[in-house]
Amino acid sequence: MPGVADEDGRPSPPSGRDDGPRSPRAFDRSFWIFFLLAIVSAAACWAVKGEAVFRQTLFGDLRLLAEILPRIVAALCVAALVQVLIPRKAVAEALGDEAGLRGVALAAGAGALTPGGPMTSFPLVSALHNAGSGRGALIAYLTSWSTLGFQRILSWEIPLMGIEFAAIRFAASLPLPFVAAAISALLPKPARDPAS
Repeated sequence: MPGVADEDGRPSPPSGRDDGPRSPRAFDRSFWIFFLLAIVSAAACWAVKGEAVFRQTLFGDLRLLAEILPRIVAALCVAALVQVLIPRKAVAEALGDEAGLRGVALAAGAGALTPGGPMTSFPLVSALHNAGSGRGALIAYLTSWSTLGFQRILSWEIPLMGIEFAAIRFAASLPLPFVAAAISALLPKPARDPAS
């Protein structure tokens, strides 16, 4: 039985039915797939390498989790605050599909300046995606973060490989965010892509 009309004259969904966007669930199909893979891997490790190696691996994983969990929580908090504090209209104007090359360049610059690993960059990308960034800008951001990150250049590349190698590698990689964004513009968008 259809619901009553709302204040705009549109019929509301029937009682008990929610046509709005579904919030992500923690225990969805992908979680259970990874959970099953973890159980199978643990059983294989125990059977092939023995209990001692299994325990050593398990405790090593728990130490790694304890080390990165605070960073993930902090990054998610930053991403949530960015999504709330920056108006969706401003994000769409600066990084939306209509921003064109300027938006891609801005995203590429932000990607190169973003410090840290995936636990820093991906929550921020998710927040910008939800705030209205275009697909090309997001791809440029991640490509730039992966290939042009200044923190990695200063911390690892220059000390280990030297300034000349780092400069040549940086110059050779400089076009990649723009190439990736241009290729993404040629590919079809998913039917329910929020960035479209």
